[in-house]
Amino acid sequence: MGSAVDPKCLASALRMLKASDKFESEIRTRLARQGFESGPIESVIEHLIRRKLIDDRRSIANLIASKSGRRAVGIEKLRAEMLARGAPEGIVEERLSEVSPDGQYQAMLAALSAKFEPHGDRVRGARFLLSRGFPEDQIEAALDAFFQMP
Repeated sequence: MGSAVDPKCLASALRMLKASDKFESEIRTRLARQGFESGPIESVIEHLIRRKLIDDRRSIANLIASKSGRRAVGIEKLRAEMLARGAPEGIVEERLSEVSPDGQYQAMLAALSAKFEPHGDRVRGARFLLSRGFPEDQIEAALDAFFQMP
């Protein structure tokens, strides 16, 4: 079996997980910033993985799901956010490759419908989609579909 788990280090890690999923690297970095040594940190990480309290694949899937529908963002923005948080690049690329272009198109329409009326301001809609990180080359089609041309 593994080495003993430092109770203070474990308690700190569990507090981090209380509010939302965290990536393994996020927990490792935060624990190091709190002054814990690498040995206890690794023991806690292994313990949390064995208990399935940390699962980078699940965290990525949950983040992708939370950034869809009304809160949709583009793939590039989602990729950047996950990588900045320390998600494993290979898993991020694997999961994002499963998102179809039609899925992105539907996400843009859902985001527009949550914020705008079909006869609203098309320019504001374009800026909104750009700010959400959707690909510029696909925005025009979504705008045409959502904002009905007179």
